[in-house]
Amino acid sequence: MTVTASAIRGKIGRTEYYMAKISARDLGGIVVPASELEEWSNLSISERIQREVSLRRIRQELAPYLVQSNDRFYGSLIVTVMDADTFEFESISDLVSDLPAAYRAEFGDMGTLSIGGGKLVALDGQHRLVALREIVAGRMDVEGEFKDSVADDEVCVLFIQHESLIRTRRIFNKVNRHARPTSPSDNIITSEDDGYAIVARWLTEFDPPLSLKGPQPPLALQDDRGELLIEWQKTTLSAADNKLTTLSTVYQTVQAILDHHNLRDFDEKSRVNRPENHELEQAYVWAAEWWSVVLSDLKAFKTAVERPEWIRDLRGYHEQWSLLFRPITQVALFRGLGYAVEAGMTLEEAVNRANRVRWRASHVMWVDVIIRANGRMLKSQKEINLAGRLIAYLIAADLLDGPFIQKLAADYQEAKGLPFYGATAEDLPRPVE
Repeated sequence: MTVTASAIRGKIGRTEYYMAKISARDLGGIVVPASELEEWSNLSISERIQREVSLRRIRQELAPYLVQSNDRFYGSLIVTVMDADTFEFESISDLVSDLPAAYRAEFGDMGTLSIGGGKLVALDGQHRLVALREIVAGRMDVEGEFKDSVADDEVCVLFIQHESLIRTRRIFNKVNRHARPTSPSDNIITSEDDGYAIVARWLTEFDPPLSLKGPQPPLALQDDRGELLIEWQKTTLSAADNKLTTLSTVYQTVQAILDHHNLRDFDEKSRVNRPENHELEQAYVWAAEWWSVVLSDLKAFKTAVERPEWIRDLRGYHEQWSLLFRPITQVALFRGLGYAVEAGMTLEEAVNRANRVRWRASHVMWVDVIIRANGRMLKSQKEINLAGRLIAYLIAADLLDGPFIQKLAADYQEAKGLPFYGATAEDLPRPVE
């Protein structure tokens, strides 16, 4: 096997690399992940340079993205060249003797890289490599409009000549250790394909999106200094933060609202491509209407919007509405409102009844359901859903069916560490009147 490609030579520290362009069609035939080397199974832990390839991740995330998105893009692969018979770079300035002096230096690092024999192993980007290879070969059971064009994708590859396992493993470790993944907040802010993220952002802007004339974005909230009341840089709030909620919490409330309207799987992992504008507009209208009612009719939030300087104090553990100023509870609240509305209650009535719920974080009915006795919030989806169902019961017990209440009672008792077999409504906190 001989690989010849135009390339640019570069150097970082003492590591020389060569940047070349290889088609996806050719890439899978010349480069392999380390786990497919014949000697891989015989290597000790200290000798292995990569983790195992996750086929589940490839099938569920990478392959659908590649075949379904015309705007697909991915970064460079880093390939180490092991035991090559030939590894030679010829620069343009070496081949063309009469280059003008002004071009000689620049073209000294541009030329052709030839690699003969040996093994080309993906040091970084093994999942992208396997996804491309399997799609091109027709072995990946995934469908998409652009499946046949993936083979023509031009992939940037950085070739590094292998020197030793220690040095190769060091490069692999540093490349992955210092690669900082985007945070959940970053993803919500930047995604143009995740419907939940798009709607969550729109709720915080100052004008309705797209061609809509209304409703106005309900979360375009500021304090007297012009600071946003929505925390968009972090996913949590501390006791000292004077913010109403976080953007990641808004994202989750949008999920809850759209679930109620039977609009599910609106994220980019499920859809890959951006939802149609008419879907986004409808989703925004629903989310804006729900948030508008909650902000105007729920006394705790209405007070916070009118007097944002009080938010920090309102979050205090023993304060009357303290639990409502914890982002985790806000997600549970929207889940609970959704259950109540599905049972036949209007949103306005559900929020009105929510005003009569005891929202003090230290209240015994919430301990081990959504908060620990030490004040630390419980964050799993199971715990959030339990709190949401409890909220629905507190405000709409007269509308919920028997199986819903029986299951809630059992789960509530179990969370409390109490006997839960045969639990009934008598074992639940008293609903509001």
